[in-house]
Amino acid sequence: MIERVNRNLKKIRCYHTINNLEIILKNANDNDLSYLSFLDNLLKTECDLRSQRKISLYIRQAKLPSIKSFDEFDLTYQHSVTKRQINEWKTFSWLDKRENKILMGPPGVGKTHLAIAAAYEAIQNGYTALFYSMNDLIDDMVIANHQGNFPQFLKTLLKKDLLVIDEMGFLPLKPEHSSLFFQLINEFYEFRSIILTSNKLFNEWGSTFGDQVIATAILDRLLHHAEPVVMAGDSYRMKGKIN
Repeated sequence: MIERVNRNLKKIRCYHTINNLEIILKNANDNDLSYLSFLDNLLKTECDLRSQRKISLYIRQAKLPSIKSFDEFDLTYQHSVTKRQINEWKTFSWLDKRENKILMGPPGVGKTHLAIAAAYEAIQNGYTALFYSMNDLIDDMVIANHQGNFPQFLKTLLKKDLLVIDEMGFLPLKPEHSSLFFQLINEFYEFRSIILTSNKLFNEWGSTFGDQVIATAILDRLLHHAEPVVMAGDSYRMKGKIN
């Protein structure tokens, strides 16, 4: 009978149940569970393991450079962000509303940590995300554009609920790069959320994009539905190493 049940479970693609059927049966027998409780355990096991597998897949696809969480963020060292603020982020209502987060400040103050943590914990809550350094994003956009695949490249990005763009502003962009970046921001506007980290404040973006007009156009779309956060302080990586 178990073999027949397993064959039928395979037909409906309940592979996790197949692997755990005998354990669930033993638990039902040992605890004298009702048929309904047994069925509940069976379905819960399948659903839970499917969810875990999906989350693991989403984490791999997000291409996070490391795993960070909000709980690991040192609020005693970085006072520009509050616990209440992070708790509001963790509701992810801003993702549902297609809002952005723009984290600005000098190197080492925790911008990337917060960006990764937001993406990681969003995935834990069923959203999809993708992480890019600004340089890698520009490289991929330029390649796609030269190959004539740029519209398709944008469509692939737009399948994600959240795009993280890290370290914008370290290097000035060529006009072609600025134009491609504007097109990306324009496509994401009011459709998907972006977390962008930058060592430049808004009034310095003109020098990054090499054109104040295009910088203004990018800012206009990013900031319309966004929470800007200016993070001050010393580098956490240098904590205890500089007198």
